[in-house]
Amino acid sequence: MQYLSVQEFTKSPQTILSSLSRKRKVVLTRRGKPSVFLIKTDSKNFEKLCNQLLQLEALQAIADMQEISEKNGNSKMSLKEINELISDVRKSK
Repeated sequence: MQYLSVQEFTKSPQTILSSLSRKRKVVLTRRGKPSVFLIKTDSKNFEKLCNQLLQLEALQAIADMQEISEKNGNSKMSLKEINELISDVRKSK
């Protein structure tokens, strides 16, 4: 995997994109932190790759929600408490 700054990429994007055929992955950074992830693909695996990325995003969203729930103390709620809360919200509308 290759790491480049966004500035380096803007100077010679075609060179960087052609290097994807060898490296297969390039990470662009801003102020030293990862910002963009470039992955080599083609028409054969594009759809599959998109679906995998959507699944990863969904898993990350669930992990983020679990982390927030633990910080808020909601992670120890029982199913009964959750259903009561849902019922209360529905009744208030």
